[in-house]
Amino acid sequence: MAEGPVRFVSADVAARLFDSVEENLDRYLTAGFADEARELGWALETRTASVDPDFAKALLASRDPEAEVANSLHVFRSIRGMTPALARDERVWVRLCHIEALAYAHERWIGETSPVRDIELHFFASGLAQCRDDNALGRLWWNGYLASLIDPTNPEGVLRQMLKRANIRLQFVDRANTSFRLPLARGLIRLLRDEPWLNSHDRAFEDFIRVLDRNGGGRVFEASTDTEIDAFLKKNLPAAQAAHARRHLS
Repeated sequence: MAEGPVRFVSADVAARLFDSVEENLDRYLTAGFADEARELGWALETRTASVDPDFAKALLASRDPEAEVANSLHVFRSIRGMTPALARDERVWVRLCHIEALAYAHERWIGETSPVRDIELHFFASGLAQCRDDNALGRLWWNGYLASLIDPTNPEGVLRQMLKRANIRLQFVDRANTSFRLPLARGLIRLLRDEPWLNSHDRAFEDFIRVLDRNGGGRVFEASTDTEIDAFLKKNLPAAQAAHARRHLS
């Protein structure tokens, strides 16, 4: 099917859906929302972004990091014209999760123990953090966006390092929302590739970032070469390993 404008729901539709997740549970699990999607407020159109409505058929519901890498690249590349400003709009992700990507979002995110909570967390996106970290489709787009920002020539390589552990991703996206510095981010990706210890424990990279923030706050990474950045980052490894041992292994 040919590409068409990215569609989004109205704010009223998004609010109504959130308030009626439990009564709509059968729709999320089996029936779907195709009939409701013909009603007013379900198919508002963006002027700048486009997508093939069948794009979600290629998404992999596996929890494997390789699937997360592939899905992130696919979503980022499939939704043409998406911007960070538009990617903060809950109404876009609500539409995609309830119509075009419902099958994927269901299979990947709705569990048997607390399906209502799973839906509230992964099918909606109230605020930047939920758009970026929790929404079934939004998190994939943001992964791809950050990776392409760090290294537009090899976003897949960035994703392979960034998505090895959830806490590694968290450190990158938190910095992206405050003081994201691309030369430093590229150095961190190189360090993750070369230093296995940073992937040895879920808190290892976080402890390294704590040490880096303390020791590198005044450093102008933009004026440094890659070699200088790499040397500085490696210089901080022993202190990070010591801090990690004190916090988690004592």
